[in-house]
Amino acid sequence: MKHPKISVVIGTLNQCSVLKKVLPFYEHIQTSKEDFEVIVVDSTSTDGSIEFLSKYKPNYQFSFHIQKNNGKAAARNKAASMAKGTILLITDADMIPDKTFVQGHLEAHENTSSLACFEGLAWNLKVLEFPPKPEDISPQVGTHPKHMSKLGWYYFLTGNISIPKQLFDQEKGFNQLFKGYGWEDLELGYRLYRQNIPLYYLKTSVNYHYHVINNDDFINRNIHKGKSAQIFLKLHPQLKWFLGFNPISTFIFPRIKQDSLVFKFFKNICYKSQFKWLDAIGFWFLQEYFYIKGALSK
Repeated sequence: MKHPKISVVIGTLNQCSVLKKVLPFYEHIQTSKEDFEVIVVDSTSTDGSIEFLSKYKPNYQFSFHIQKNNGKAAARNKAASMAKGTILLITDADMIPDKTFVQGHLEAHENTSSLACFEGLAWNLKVLEFPPKPEDISPQVGTHPKHMSKLGWYYFLTGNISIPKQLFDQEKGFNQLFKGYGWEDLELGYRLYRQNIPLYYLKTSVNYHYHVINNDDFINRNIHKGKSAQIFLKLHPQLKWFLGFNPISTFIFPRIKQDSLVFKFFKNICYKSQFKWLDAIGFWFLQEYFYIKGALSK
């Protein structure tokens, strides 16, 4: 068995049904089977994931580890420490890889003389059908830039991203202060940006986010994202405005109570209105409201 050149890193918690669907797709990756490995670190799931991982025997190099739940950052860092490849390809348990997924990143790093990171083409699904119809997908990087164009650090999204292992180790991986949802990937991206490490868009590596997030879910997540923003702000106070800690939002939103007429107007009248523009206003208000609530919570 050849030493893998690239290690696919996955952290998971209670995603057994999705793992059963996603992992077999790696058996059809268009590259030498010895060229890559897949490492899954499970944060002590209770849904049968551990039993499944223990019995799973694919035709590619595969390993897994079970550890105490200490957040996604810790799970990914453990997986990275187990990696044998010189390149880390970081993804999620609910991302279905296309046949080109691994090969695209391999070739990108082989054809680049200096250290760099690559953000692959990840598609979001509008409905849980696979393979998806063209009208039911949208690119995760919303601007959908040209192949190999340079991206800002705020596109360091870990559903489809690769980084030299030596660089990941040098930066000590993801900051494990992040326990909840959000920001741990962008925080690492910002540190790399400050080290002048470029991030390029890679259309030759494709995967699909097998998870539909509706607006209600997005709004509910924002309170957790706001809490994670507190950590980001303490680490990098110069990003105060980028993180949404502007004086207008931090003054206005905390003074609006959920039983007030203002809140009820945006929630009950605007949000989910039959008029798209009104619905958009209501959605914007609610996501900002709960984000700031989380960001300013004790």
